[in-house]
Formats: sequence, structure tokens, C-alpha cells
Amino acid sequence: MSEKALVITGLTKRYPGVVALDSVSLEVDKGEYFAVIGPSGSGKSTLLKCIAGLEHPDSGSVRIFGKKVDGLPPEERGVGLIFQEIYLFPHMSARGNVVYAALARGVERAEDVAREALSALSVEVRMGSLPRELSLGEQQKVSLARALASGARLLLMDEPYGSMDPRTAAQLRYEVRRLAKSLGLTVVHVTHNQEEAMAIADRVAVMRRGRVEQVGPPLELYLRPKSIFVARFVGGENNFLEGEAVGCMGACTELDIGMCVVRAFGEVKSGRAVIAVRPEKLRFSNEGFLEGRVEVREFLGKVYKYSIRLKDGRTVIVKSRVKVEPGASVKLSFDPYDAVVFPYPPEGLEEAVRYE
Repeated sequence: MSEKALVITGLTKRYPGVVALDSVSLEVDKGEYFAVIGPSGSGKSTLLKCIAGLEHPDSGSVRIFGKKVDGLPPEERGVGLIFQEIYLFPHMSARGNVVYAALARGVERAEDVAREALSALSVEVRMGSLPRELSLGEQQKVSLARALASGARLLLMDEPYGSMDPRTAAQLRYEVRRLAKSLGLTVVHVTHNQEEAMAIADRVAVMRRGRVEQVGPPLELYLRPKSIFVARFVGGENNFLEGEAVGCMGACTELDIGMCVVRAFGEVKSGRAVIAVRPEKLRFSNEGFLEGRVEVREFLGKVYKYSIRLKDGRTVIVKSRVKVEPGASVKLSFDPYDAVVFPYPPEGLEEAVRYE
């Protein structure tokens, strides 16, 4: 069993008229890069603040490396805090900011530790510069170096790259992950950027209305969502086809969608149901069971994106390397294990669409 860096049990936080956290429980392994995503107002930043000690929950507990930290101030929790807003002492050099953090935690050889931390993030050549003389990316690197120099084993990051241009943000997120892994650090990273979370996290928690909707590796969330909210929120585009469950075959449900009977992963024994199938999982096939006509074709660089009107009037999105002319009649198919079935009504679907 992996050692737990963070154990959250039944965390609840209420504000006037709002339940920000509703009995949230999570575990993060030592050395894990763990991301938290969700719509605005889902509680992800409140969760991070409760872990850090910047907010105090109404109930529940937080353990960091086995130590119960409820009621302790942030400086006694042994965590490093990184936010979108970069808080550096403006009158201190990059080196001075990092040395100060090391001294404040009683770290031995503070000067050497600061130099090593700045070097690890490739900003040692700017260690004599004031914050205003640094780019946003360099400032955030200094902020990260300060967290490393403080001796923190758990880094808590809230939208750390939100103010940067996409290219700088993409470069820095991989650098930070590499560094965290090489040093054996544990990271909890809150972000609204799904691409960021899916690219760098070992596991991702999806939050909705103060609750954890699903936790798992990025690919599992994408291909095996446990709710229709996750199916739409994670990865954006998805095709949803409603029908009547008519039976089960192994791990799959047979669904009569009107024009044909299809199969999808999951079990709904009877009644109305909805299947979700990703655009790239629909494929053109002469033996396809979904018939329709191409209405729109867009070239996205690596693939074509098609809007296809099915014979019953419904529209599906297909992403494929195959080039098909607009107006062409086509047949589509998909593997049952590439689609997921959910019971009807599709609770959470409209909410996920609003936050795209």
C-alpha cells in the first residue's frame, strides 16, 4: 500500500447560502502529481485553502504525511503554496526571496539551498534581479524555488500558470512536474485548464457542486466516465444518443435508439438510457449501423471534424483522418467498449455544457 501524503476525510465548508464543500474525502499518495478540476464554484479552490489552513472547514479532518493538521496555521503544516498571483517581496532579489523562505523554516545552509532551488528551475542567472525585472514565468519559477527551499514536501498550487501565455505555461508545467518527480515531492494542483490537468497529472479529481464526482487517471476519466457530467465536462465534445435499454450482453447494455440497436459499456437493465461516444471513436464503415449525411467538414490540422445528420434527424460529431465530401451519405460504427451508457434522465449534462 502506498504511503499517503494527504488524507482528507468528510471535509465540509459552508458560506452564507452556499455549501462550498460537501463532505469531501480524498487520498493522495506520496510522490503523486494530483490535479483537481471542475467548473467555477465547484469548490476546488476552497478545498486547497482548507488543506493549506487558509480556510477552516466546518467539519472533517486533514492529515498531511500522517499528521493531523486541523487548526494549525499554514506555516506549521509543512506545505508550499503557489498561486496565480505571484507574491514576492518586491524589494528583495530572487535570491533574497528564496533565502528568506529557507531561513524562516530553519533550513540549514539557506544560501546553498536557495542556489540549488533556483538552479533546478533554470533561473540561477537571474538570482540578483528584482521581481519587477523578471518575466511572469521567471517570477513563478522564483516562487516555486521559494517553496522548494522552505523544505515543503507537499506543494499546493492554485492556477499557477493562469496569468501566463500558453507557450510559457506549457513549458513550465512540464518542468515543474519533472522537478517534483525527481525530488519526490507531492503536488496538489487546482486548475480550470483541463488540458493542463490531463497532460501532467497522475490522477485527476473532478469536482461538482462541492462534491467529488470522480477520481482517476486522465485516460480513465476520458474513456470511462462514471457520470454523464464527467462524460461531457472532461474533454468537451461527446456524442449522446438516447434510447431504450432492451437487454445486457456481458459488460454491455443493448440500446434501441430508434434506427437500430447498439451496444455500449455499462449496465442499465431497463428503461430509458443515454450512451456517450467520443467523436474520434465513431468511424466511417461500409458496414456501419448509423446512417446519415455529412453536413459540415472542418480541417483541424491532423484530422477532419464532421457534423453528420443522422437519418432520424439527430446530429453527431466525428473526428477522423478520412476525407469525406460534404453532402455524402455515410455509415458509421463504433466499438461497444468505446461507448458508455448512463441511465435517463442525463442529470448534470446541461450543467457541464454551460461550463465549456
